[in-house]
Amino acid sequence: MSAGAAPLADNPFPVRPPDLGTHDPACPGPERQDGYIRFTGRPNPPDVAGGGVVLIGGRPHLGKSVLAHRCLHHYAAAGHVLVDLSGRAAGDIGGPVECLARMRDICALPDEVRAALREVRAAEPVEGHHEFGRALGGRRLVVRLPRPDPSLRPPTIAARVLEYARAAATANAGVYLFEFPFWLERDWGQVREGIARSADEGLVTCITLEPFSDRELMEFLWARVGGTDALDELFDLDPAVLLRSLARHRASLSPNNLTWFHVLCRQAFEAAIESDATKVAIHHYLAAAVRIGAP
Repeated sequence: MSAGAAPLADNPFPVRPPDLGTHDPACPGPERQDGYIRFTGRPNPPDVAGGGVVLIGGRPHLGKSVLAHRCLHHYAAAGHVLVDLSGRAAGDIGGPVECLARMRDICALPDEVRAALREVRAAEPVEGHHEFGRALGGRRLVVRLPRPDPSLRPPTIAARVLEYARAAATANAGVYLFEFPFWLERDWGQVREGIARSADEGLVTCITLEPFSDRELMEFLWARVGGTDALDELFDLDPAVLLRSLARHRASLSPNNLTWFHVLCRQAFEAAIESDATKVAIHHYLAAAVRIGAP
């Protein structure tokens, strides 16, 4: 320990990682805003003026729910009637008609919208949404759906997305938000191929979230510890060297994600605190990487 330097005492990384990812400060809840970081280059809500589905794909912990949340409030700010069903269990809502019935039963909707849902009697999805669209009287709907049932195979996911896309387009150019998590690239590819083979492909906007870059990981690190000055005070290492040292561990994980990086940072700080170190060094990180493996 260098003379006059006090050992580390505080860990800037909480036990539970906060909500991470790009988040528009103009968006109110339902998700917490504290903890979000404005990353460079993350996708923005797409223009879907004609209605349909925004399909957000990506491996775990890359910000799919954050982007869906931003889309929900972006379209609501443009005048859509907002419905957030994301808290329902996966597979709890089937096709578009079941979705309309569930909205009627569980959502705090304006009385006139609830009345419009009561008027939907058709069992056929598109016609049911035609009737709903007429009853809405020109207003549009934006619905954030629960994640698909994980037991559904990619061709079924593609067919379900297209069914919702046709229904949304008939309900006054409404929008449905789908989040499709995947581990295998071929699953996402099969979903995209199934959609591309359909005449209704134009009603689906697919967004693939990529792993976080080195620059984004550094943005996260700076934001968590309080900026460049704090980084110099807390770390006995070059962040670029740190990322190169961790490259093999990161490559062995399917995603390059912030949840893993957050847990890694916390454990590296814990190791430094336990050893009465004055700063966090590369060996603290490498030992933590070996210990935690995949998130």
